[in-house]
Amino acid sequence: MTDTLGGHLLVSGGRWIALAFLALAVGLGVGPVQAQEAQNSTETPIHVGVLAYAGKDDAARRWQATADYLSERNPGYRFVIRPLFLSELRNAFVEGQLDFVLTQSLQFSELSRLDSIWPLATLVVKGNGQRLEQLGAVIFTRQGTGFVELDDLVGTRVAGTSPNALGGWLLGMQALEDAGLDVEHQITPIFTGLPLEAVVDAVLDGRAHAGVVRSSFFQRYLEAYPDSRLVPVGTAERQGFPYPSNTPLVPEWPFAATRQAPKGLAARVARQLVAMPAEAPAAEQARIAGWRTPLDYSIVDRLHDKWLPEPISPRSLLRHFWHYLVLILAAVLALFAWQARRATKRLGAEKRRLRRAFSGLHTGAVLTDASGHILLTNRAVEEFARADLEGELIGRSFCEAFNLQIEGLSPQCAFDDLVERVETLETRSVDGVIERDNQRFDVNLKLSRLEAEGGTQLLVSMLDVTDLRSAHALLTYRATHDRLTGVLNREAMEEFLSQAMPGKVPRNEPVHASCLIWTDLDEFRLLNEIGSRELGDRILASLASHFSLELPSDAVLARMGVDEFAIWMPLSSRDTCMLVAREVLEIIHAFRLPDEHEHLRLKASVGVTRIDSDDLLASRRLEDAERACQSAQRLGGDRVVQFSGEDTELLEREQQIERFNALRAAIAEDRLDLAAQRIAPVKAGIPIIHEMLLRVTDADGRLRFPSEYIEIAEKHHAMGEIDRWVIRQSCRWLARQSPDSGTLSINLSAHSVQEPEMLDFIRQELGDWDVDPARVVFEITETAAIINLDQAERLIGAMRRIGCRFALDDFGGGFLSFEYLRRLNPDIVKIDGRLVEDLSHDPVAAVIVSAIVQVSRVMGAQTVAEWVETDDQYRQVTEMGVDYIQGFLLHRPTPLDKR
Repeated sequence: MTDTLGGHLLVSGGRWIALAFLALAVGLGVGPVQAQEAQNSTETPIHVGVLAYAGKDDAARRWQATADYLSERNPGYRFVIRPLFLSELRNAFVEGQLDFVLTQSLQFSELSRLDSIWPLATLVVKGNGQRLEQLGAVIFTRQGTGFVELDDLVGTRVAGTSPNALGGWLLGMQALEDAGLDVEHQITPIFTGLPLEAVVDAVLDGRAHAGVVRSSFFQRYLEAYPDSRLVPVGTAERQGFPYPSNTPLVPEWPFAATRQAPKGLAARVARQLVAMPAEAPAAEQARIAGWRTPLDYSIVDRLHDKWLPEPISPRSLLRHFWHYLVLILAAVLALFAWQARRATKRLGAEKRRLRRAFSGLHTGAVLTDASGHILLTNRAVEEFARADLEGELIGRSFCEAFNLQIEGLSPQCAFDDLVERVETLETRSVDGVIERDNQRFDVNLKLSRLEAEGGTQLLVSMLDVTDLRSAHALLTYRATHDRLTGVLNREAMEEFLSQAMPGKVPRNEPVHASCLIWTDLDEFRLLNEIGSRELGDRILASLASHFSLELPSDAVLARMGVDEFAIWMPLSSRDTCMLVAREVLEIIHAFRLPDEHEHLRLKASVGVTRIDSDDLLASRRLEDAERACQSAQRLGGDRVVQFSGEDTELLEREQQIERFNALRAAIAEDRLDLAAQRIAPVKAGIPIIHEMLLRVTDADGRLRFPSEYIEIAEKHHAMGEIDRWVIRQSCRWLARQSPDSGTLSINLSAHSVQEPEMLDFIRQELGDWDVDPARVVFEITETAAIINLDQAERLIGAMRRIGCRFALDDFGGGFLSFEYLRRLNPDIVKIDGRLVEDLSHDPVAAVIVSAIVQVSRVMGAQTVAEWVETDDQYRQVTEMGVDYIQGFLLHRPTPLDKR
């Protein structure tokens, strides 16, 4: 009774004292909140890092009462809860921001490897009416799957939340290994992420044969969904553990202290946590049964070491193996010393070997000093030296030893001039001529500046290119002349007109006029049918010779088609174009064959137009003359029509508009198609190339070749859009093919070569379809390359940097020379099919094809023979050494949808 009354008085007195202090604080102008802040300011904050696996707000609400519990029992300290996610908690611990840590067991094991940390108490949870100090997991499956024991899961898919989840994966892997499974090779993991329901869904959906989840979660799920038909695999009982589990058990979360905790505080906190009753508000708010003395977490450490090994770092290697590193370093230094002595000996041997190799080069090579005196030569250079100096070249001056003439240099071959050629470059190539014994050698010189110990040296290599230049001359002639008649071809006539009629005439010079005549033999096809093709060829060749004899010497003659010729003649003041054209028709009438066919009479439709020297479109007048010739044909033939620019021009414009509209409709209605033709390698082991060929389906559903549309598309700048369509469809097709299906070849028009944006488009399409650039070859024709050579070189270089290759198409059929071939340096050279077609009856064609193959091989380029249609052509080109064959003999183009 007295104790009770005394207690009441004590409490009552305490209340009065508190009220008195409160009144004093109010009287001094300090409120309750300020008084609390003043009190807190004198307390040392103690930071407790808590893993916020369910969200930071939830973690703060759950553990704040525990922080208050510890603050009340440790005067002068204020415990602060810092909810952190997994990576945040690790970083805060490493940076020394935390005094205490409350986290899951696996992260506690990880943190113990980073710095000092030790457990103070182990969390005790409420589980199925019991106090649980450990957690376990369960490997489960669906009923009826036939997995009775854990070792039945060989070759199955097992689901878990993540590879570093203790209860959702690692405990299950340890159980499977304990059952005798090779976890790394005999199961396939599937990681679903949180929440744990995702693992159950993976098993129920059939994406996984089995799953691993925490035991308590599995029990609650079965209670919530009794019809789920989920069962543990094998025996799932652990003595004293209320939940089904077929994995090892590990301790629950530890409350741990770090090296930042004040001395003596960690021990008091450990005692206070263990003494916390289960009915305390802090335990109820944290939804736990309390705390107990810390358990042994070594089992967690073993799981961490086994399933989550730390990467090897230089620090760990140095810490454990420093003495071995010292021995290795000493051995390496000794090895270096031994290698240095050995290298000195080998260097001398290498110099001797290089001298022997220098002497054995097939290309002539001369090494001189800065003044031009020869230091070293090889045997191959003797064929270029003066005959009287053979074998006595060492020590002589370069110009004394070789009778060399180079355009732009002094006649005496001043060596200083040669040195100036390479003064700013390491290597320079020049062409020259060497005379020896009344023989002239065309040579190509490679000049290289070398910096040696004794000063500057010059390495001159000499290559005999006489045959190469002869082949180049033949190729140039074939590119500008008709093969049957020997007169100019169409391209050469267009080039002549563009140069002869520059379009600009100085004011003081008169304007000169000329006539352009187009002739088309009437009924020439009938002559071929009555006689033979050989007869038609004889008539054309003889008529060309007849023209050359009868026409004025200043006239220019060219063959424009099968039986079509164009004639350009300057116009005198007393003549008109009609008179000149009628004279040409009379020349055709007077033509006779000198044999049994002398009774044949030729008739022709003749069109003529006038050209002035100030005409800005002189080359376009060929079209005008051709239109006039077509008008003469429509009028019955064997007559002369002068171009008027009225009806024929309007008709042609309407036809062009009609063709262009048809092309635009085909593009808009997606009536473009692709066909692929195989380019087969001659030797095994080289990948096949598929060339993409465009086809157009007209409005009636007929498949047409695109040649009739290409000219109008280029004129109206539509080829860029068509090329883009071909590139996109080709990349899409290639992306669906297997990596060993070969290489794809795509043609680029002249317009696309000059378009700056085309490279970005190619790069984007290759990336969008994930196409390896090494499997793509872009073909550019001679015409496309020569129109803008600089732009073509830039595009080719940029495509090579991407990884694509470049092929020069139809080489040998145009103006492109070997010099341009050297500048472009293609990966593949496609020999013009017309040369291949003429191999059987034209020895000049064989010389040109052989030269192209040899030059390409020296440049490191592969060659393709086009238009191979007979076994004889196949045999000839393979004997010449081509790398690929393309033609109807091996494969006809096949639409992609039929491949």
